[in-house]
Amino acid sequence: MRMFKHRYALIWAITIILWIATVTLQHYRERQGCSANNFIDSTSARLVKIATKVGISKKLWAQEQPNFLLDEVYEELKDILGIMGQQPELDRAEKALESPKSHMSTDVCPEKYIEKKIAKDDPKYIFYRRIGFYQENCTDVPEFHTLLTLVYNFVHYDSKYFQHIPSIFHDVNKLYPNIRIIAAIPDTLTLNQADYKDTTIIKLKKSKAESSIWRNLTDRVQTKYVYIGRNVIKFTWFDRLERLVREIGNLEASVVSGAYRTLVSGVWSNGCEQSTLSNYQLVYRHGYVISMEECLVCHHVQGPFVAKKSLFQEVAVKAGVSSTSAFAIWFLKLKNLDKTVVSCPDAMAIVTDESQQLESTHRQWRDLAFHLQVERIRMNSSYVLEYGCKDAGTTCSTKGIRQVGKALSKCCMKELSNDIKVVMRTCRENGMLCQLNAGTNLGAIKFNSVLPWELDADISVHHSNLTAFDKLKSNFLAKNSGFTWDYY
Repeated sequence: MRMFKHRYALIWAITIILWIATVTLQHYRERQGCSANNFIDSTSARLVKIATKVGISKKLWAQEQPNFLLDEVYEELKDILGIMGQQPELDRAEKALESPKSHMSTDVCPEKYIEKKIAKDDPKYIFYRRIGFYQENCTDVPEFHTLLTLVYNFVHYDSKYFQHIPSIFHDVNKLYPNIRIIAAIPDTLTLNQADYKDTTIIKLKKSKAESSIWRNLTDRVQTKYVYIGRNVIKFTWFDRLERLVREIGNLEASVVSGAYRTLVSGVWSNGCEQSTLSNYQLVYRHGYVISMEECLVCHHVQGPFVAKKSLFQEVAVKAGVSSTSAFAIWFLKLKNLDKTVVSCPDAMAIVTDESQQLESTHRQWRDLAFHLQVERIRMNSSYVLEYGCKDAGTTCSTKGIRQVGKALSKCCMKELSNDIKVVMRTCRENGMLCQLNAGTNLGAIKFNSVLPWELDADISVHHSNLTAFDKLKSNFLAKNSGFTWDYY
């Protein structure tokens, strides 16, 4: 079965085929009369099963679960339409399915697969002596250095890595002569710009926000593509910049990344993450469901990446926040816009070990938590970041919640639960009969908490205790208690 750029393109095409099949069945009944009833009834039953599988597929993909049902659906529909003599209609419907293979990059020379025997015998490949994809020579593409600018932000790097920065510049100059480099370094670091070819060095204070620096750097780019060298500490031919640029055209992708390896510890990762943002929680799941041309389709990539300069004009990186939060927010925006993000693991960058350490992660993600009102970020199955109402910027005002139709956040549920406990404890300490009612009682029994959609508490006071309860008004209205006292 062909490769599809977007999963929903396949669902859309199947919907078209279902419509064609339904209309064809109606015409078939009109032409054949009663003799066609048995065929029509059996085919209609098959179409009902097909429609059910399509519905299940939509749910599985919405949950980012593996799904192969549409392969079965597609083949069964082809069989039905073939029996009914509707091959022309089927051919037209198949044209609606877009194959990335038909979109070849015109900016970079194509790749060629080299077999083992050729790789061994041909002097051209004597250095590599291995099978795999190699770039062909061609003359009908722009010079590569006119297409791509490399952008680095070293301002907030640990000082122990400063010694590697000159090597990065020299290695880029050696492997990609004439390619443009724009780099930000701390104002305390001394580097001579004249020592490096086609390199612009900008000195900035560490007090400047990381994301603001990235915006400054990308704004200076004049080429069609930009390489965002996040956390890069070494540059080698494994970075395969042509491969990353090529796949933007071949896959019609917005962002193409590679795998990465940490410099000292040697931890390797394909850098591909799937994300889900709901109910004040952001969850990342490492891995992929769909792949195209040996590249993994992701929601978020962790390593350096290549994108078109125009993408940063269309979807701006949020200023004034940490680099981690800024790019996480940026990738979530790309997901909402249905932009294609991929990681091609046969390209590999070398990054700092700190980029994978979790000690400072809570601080790095705090800006995202506040911007998106996220109280919990799950990085993997064992590491969870928790943020309170203040850090997450969540409001516990019932007025605000009703206006936007949201459920209570976790910290607001905890706040309401604590308030209920205060009231019940006060009743108990003063010998009054109070009990939970309605939804509050249901939440206590079912969840040992309040219901997620509960906006207030239902507590009954025995009529014989009303006067005594009224006398406790001053207790509830104590300074910073958070209680108000109203009569209805």
